[in-house]
Amino acid sequence: MKDVLAWSQPRLTLWFAASVILLVSVFVIQSHGASRAMVVSAPAAQVSEARLAKGTEGLLRQTAEHLSRMQRGESIGGFPGFEPPDDDDKYRRKIKDQSYTAEEVNHWVKEINNFLDQVVKKNPGLSLEKILQRQGLTRAQINNFIEALQEVHYRADLMKGFGVNEETIETLTGLMKTLRIPIWTF
Repeated sequence: MKDVLAWSQPRLTLWFAASVILLVSVFVIQSHGASRAMVVSAPAAQVSEARLAKGTEGLLRQTAEHLSRMQRGESIGGFPGFEPPDDDDKYRRKIKDQSYTAEEVNHWVKEINNFLDQVVKKNPGLSLEKILQRQGLTRAQINNFIEALQEVHYRADLMKGFGVNEETIETLTGLMKTLRIPIWTF
């Protein structure tokens, strides 16, 4: 019997302490209103970490649209795919058949570079994966976005010297390294 009491004593003390904490929490929430209860549920550091810089979502959307142009207009990372104008059948076929010129690829990659450069400046130190997570993308959408970027880099690099400027590729390579995206090397 003495062993049972010795074992249950710490449990009663723990139960009592938990009850007191619960009662104090309820009192604090009631005395400060429901809006304060929301603050108690998530530490401020976690909330601020989860935020992206203003304008990042638009830049990611524009990046996805330009990546989509080289992916037959498909959706990239859950963002809407690129849709050429309805009245331009030639451009629509160019996107669907992937029959664009190296000069067009150079232009699109320059645009991607511009958007990613702004993303990097607005969210210093974050990897693209972390940025996309904070944007709310699923693991599959993040992988899709990153793989599309890797493929665009690979294709543009193949066209280097045939209309895609070396500087354009070097800029994209640098941005991908900054965003911690591995470069395809096959």
